[in-house]
Amino acid sequence: MDIYLFVYLILVAAPIGTVIHELGHVLGATLVRADMTTLTIGTGRIIGRFVFKKTVYTIRLFYFLGGMAGSRRKDPYLPGEQITIASGGPLMSLAAAGACFCLYNVFSNKYLLVLLLFNLWVAGVNIIPFRYKEKKSDGYTICMAVRNK
Repeated sequence: MDIYLFVYLILVAAPIGTVIHELGHVLGATLVRADMTTLTIGTGRIIGRFVFKKTVYTIRLFYFLGGMAGSRRKDPYLPGEQITIASGGPLMSLAAAGACFCLYNVFSNKYLLVLLLFNLWVAGVNIIPFRYKEKKSDGYTICMAVRNK
């Protein structure tokens, strides 16, 4: 892997893939009528924040270091609604990988391939049920919601 491809992965592909994944959770929360949703990209000092259609978007200084989505609603989410929200991220990552695959077949280049593979990786890792300290994967959330149905 050349240095340009590595820098592209860290500074461009990973943040784009993270935004796509977290937008899937926001979409899922919107579908189950969340009162407010949030999407945060990165860690560190806040460098930008805006609100669009009941979603607060926050961009932090180290925008390439992960992200998270959240939602709030007056009434608690039912297990099926929790599944909708949790599955939104991996499904959106898979859809993005599919779109990248179609584009790659027309405009084949290594940068598009990296974006395709990153989205597949994000979908795959997040669907595996695991918990580490206070962090829970989407797969874990789905399994707990199914268990509580």
